Amino acid sequence: MIKSGKNSLAFSYKAGNSFIHKMPPVAKILLIPFVNILVFNLPFEFSLGFLIFQAALAFAIKFTLREQLRDLRPVLYYAVILYVSGFIANLCAALTAEDGTGIWKEALYQSFIITFKNHETFKMLVKLFCVMQSASILFKTSTTLQIREGIGVIETAIRKILPVSKKNTLTDTIALFICFIPMVYKNWQLSKRAWLARGGRSGIKMMKSIFPVFFSVGIKQAYNAARAVAVRRAE
Repeated sequence: MIKSGKNSLAFSYKAGNSFIHKMPPVAKILLIPFVNILVFNLPFEFSLGFLIFQAALAFAIKFTLREQLRDLRPVLYYAVILYVSGFIANLCAALTAEDGTGIWKEALYQSFIITFKNHETFKMLVKLFCVMQSASILFKTSTTLQIREGIGVIETAIRKILPVSKKNTLTDTIALFICFIPMVYKNWQLSKRAWLARGGRSGIKMMKSIFPVFFSVGIKQAYNAARAVAVRRAE
């Protein structure tokens, strides 16, 4: 039997009373992209320090290690794919070398060393972890309504400056796009939990069975959201 009370869904809002929860959504929406731009433009030491800082911040506002790793899982999968593919490529190159080093034991050792000495791959993954951590903190400390209201405030401020219509027309669309990430994760994890609760096992059969449901539910939610936005704009 699956316990649903203790395990929050990935990228889903987690109620709390921390200063990050109380922070105005506008500030978080503006601050997080700005800091992530710095992550990709400043030296690697900044990214590494910011990664550690965000992890400490997440612990301080009562996010467990399991919850943090759950949100970072896409980058973890990506890291595994990068290193495995790099290892295989280096192994093939070592085995087909013409200098007599095409021996399995030596080729495996060389491939392992070359793959994990690739500092550029490691640096890129740290930057991706920073971005994913930032998104996790935003979604876990802000409700969908707060994100929408924050975007609305930003659009209103921009329209006051520019010589354009003062009526917000992009807020709903942008808010829906931003909230698409937690919605997808929620649908997938709920579908997976339902499969496991019925005695199913993780594997290719699970993927084949729950993907059509996951896809159809997502399409229906997107359609209903689009209709709601259209009705609100028409009023």
